Amino acid sequence: MVEISKMVVGLGNPGNRYQKTRHNIGFLVVEELARRLELPFSVEKDEYLATGADFESTPVVLLKPLTYMNLSGEALQAWADRSSQELTGQKPGVVPSPDDEELLGTDELNPPEFITGIRPLVVCDDLALPLGAVRLRGKGRSGGQNGIQSIIEHLGGEEFPRLRLGIAPPDQPVDPEFWPDFVLAEFEPEEQELMQEVVNHAADTVEFWFKNSLEQTASRFNRRPRPGSEEK
Repeated sequence: MVEISKMVVGLGNPGNRYQKTRHNIGFLVVEELARRLELPFSVEKDEYLATGADFESTPVVLLKPLTYMNLSGEALQAWADRSSQELTGQKPGVVPSPDDEELLGTDELNPPEFITGIRPLVVCDDLALPLGAVRLRGKGRSGGQNGIQSIIEHLGGEEFPRLRLGIAPPDQPVDPEFWPDFVLAEFEPEEQELMQEVVNHAADTVEFWFKNSLEQTASRFNRRPRPGSEEK
């Protein structure tokens, strides 16, 4: 079994109906990464599409859930079960030094939970951010993103990185009443160029993260365009 060092999960909904919708920008990013790495999504299961390779000696896997957004965590669990890899969303346990061994199980030092496993980087849309914004963080709540919420529930915690890509209009928030229709609508023609630039920027972000820390990657690639800016 090859131990995976980095895993990237792009969120979206399967099928041609949803292919170009705002909710599927996570799919677009992992598809761009697969194109750059010349990797076909050759492993097809009912719950996901996956592919993997070495990126400059770093074993990576890319995954697209086919469970629909609200059940994304089921796809990750199915991949973990089939590949005999461990995924986690829990905070790492602190490994004690040899001097601490005699204290294990005592009141002075409770037995630590040795939390191991892959913490997947999840790429998803974010309705709270304007189109053009990119935000990489190491953990956090779902923020109303149902795919993230499903993954939190299946991984047992919020301690996994996520790359959030803004999809909202830059000038005004979307009324909650229209959220379901908005995220399942396609990008407007005038948004296509910026959307593609965001996808490329996000793919650059992930490639940098393959070889660098999350903090270094966030410092270099996070951005939030100001309303009315002409950033492309």
